[in-house]
Amino acid sequence: MAPPPAPLKDSVSSVESFTKVDSAATAVPVLQHTALKDIPVGVKRLHDAFHQKQKSHSVQYRLNQLRNVYFKIKDNIDPICEALLKDFHRVPAETKNLEISGGLAELVHTMASLHKWVKPEPVTDLPLTLKSQPVFIERIPLGVVLIISPFNYPFFLSLSAIIGAIAAGNAVVFKPSELTPHFSQLFTELLTEALDEDIFFAINGGIPETTAALDQKYDKIMYTGNNTVGTIIAKKAAETLTPVILELGGKSPAFILDDVTDKDLQVAARRIAWGRFTNAGQTCVAVDYVLVPEDKKAKFVNAIVKVLGEEFYPELNKDNKDLTHVIHDRAFANITNIIKTTKGKIVFGGKSDAESRFIEPTVIDNVDWDDSTMSGEIFGPVLPILTYTNLSESLSKLQSRHDTPLAQYIFTSGPTSRTKNPQIDTILKAVRSGGTIVNDVLMHVALVNAPFGGIGNSGQGAYHGWFSFRHFTHERTTMEQKLWNDFLLAPRYPPFTAKKNAVLDVAQSQYNDKVWFGRTGDVKVSGPSTLFSTWTGIAGVAALVYYFVGAL
Repeated sequence: MAPPPAPLKDSVSSVESFTKVDSAATAVPVLQHTALKDIPVGVKRLHDAFHQKQKSHSVQYRLNQLRNVYFKIKDNIDPICEALLKDFHRVPAETKNLEISGGLAELVHTMASLHKWVKPEPVTDLPLTLKSQPVFIERIPLGVVLIISPFNYPFFLSLSAIIGAIAAGNAVVFKPSELTPHFSQLFTELLTEALDEDIFFAINGGIPETTAALDQKYDKIMYTGNNTVGTIIAKKAAETLTPVILELGGKSPAFILDDVTDKDLQVAARRIAWGRFTNAGQTCVAVDYVLVPEDKKAKFVNAIVKVLGEEFYPELNKDNKDLTHVIHDRAFANITNIIKTTKGKIVFGGKSDAESRFIEPTVIDNVDWDDSTMSGEIFGPVLPILTYTNLSESLSKLQSRHDTPLAQYIFTSGPTSRTKNPQIDTILKAVRSGGTIVNDVLMHVALVNAPFGGIGNSGQGAYHGWFSFRHFTHERTTMEQKLWNDFLLAPRYPPFTAKKNAVLDVAQSQYNDKVWFGRTGDVKVSGPSTLFSTWTGIAGVAALVYYFVGAL
């Protein structure tokens, strides 16, 4: 295909897959790029094996492959942590807690549940003529899927997608981020060793390799990353009508409601600080900004500054082992420029070190909607604080600027249910987010069997657990009809008569062509009553027999 548009070219640097072996040595590649000529060959190998060998149709085979992945990871946790420490100074505890533990939990859950997920699902509410026939939904493998994963949580976001694809019976072409060269080299080696070459092919590299990968035909593409590249991939996929799962991002807000007590404000500040500055803010569902009532702003700012300075980072410097650094020079430049150009007041942090790409956790007060911090997703350790006096007006401004975030967080000292808290209900109606958490942050991503995904600009499709299995399979409706009963189907064949039409009408109508609602008034929310359903069902069977006999 033609070279991708400029935005994709700008997404990586030609030197970011390299590291120096010593101060005097020439840069030596850590990440071994896949030869361009090998990419179409490798993808074709998976297509041929899927259609000819059909190994992955076996549930036992899928489970054995997942088992191999499990033990390969368990045996290499320390090397994985060490690789990410080298790539962007991420402390091993963060890698274990935020990535490895959750990834292995989802893997085990998938293996424990797969035998239930693969069972055909009976179709209910069938017309009278099909109630005696097997009608079911079977979920079949799509074929060969391409998974392109990001740098920020390269283990968890890669493994979760790969688990779902293999559990669903697919072969996987895997393209990890070149921005974490130590990790990507190690992880692709581990997976290549663990998985059958008939179902797994890894591609390492940058723009040329990604371009060559996208030039192949797949049965589905999953991309996790930014909107710019996501748009490019969606356009490329559309050329061959290839479906996509896009896990993108956006500016995820945190709302402090006006009912939050001073005591609870301290807790909210602590949780928001963790949700913003974990992984140096390089989290797609990180708290991107805070909306706090004007009369609570000063106390909230004091609380979050205290949490950061006294609890989280009492020794704040580039050598602090609890602080992850920014992934590359371009991101460092973007984030530091946001800090330099803000019109708000920096109340914590703000300093940086270009050589190590360290940026202090930075809190900026007195921010408005037109500030440099509010132009787009920050994806770094910067937290702007905005105030509001009218929640509805703030929601209108949010809708016009940063609608459909990947997540939103609401803090309240009142009821946590939208049915009992009108302010929560107002926010949930106004903001269409991928996920919502009340009184906490980030944690929905770790749920092994709940859908994680965006809406609108924050993505399409969802995954994790059962939802990964669903999105990596095709739901095929299957009917099993008999051949001996053709006389029962005679009314559908020409020549058509009024009597045949009567039979077909009764056979296809529910509730004997009666309804439980009138032309005016409210329709009953709970649907038809049991008495209504039972009576009209019996009457429908009687009517079908009557009209069928009359049509003979």
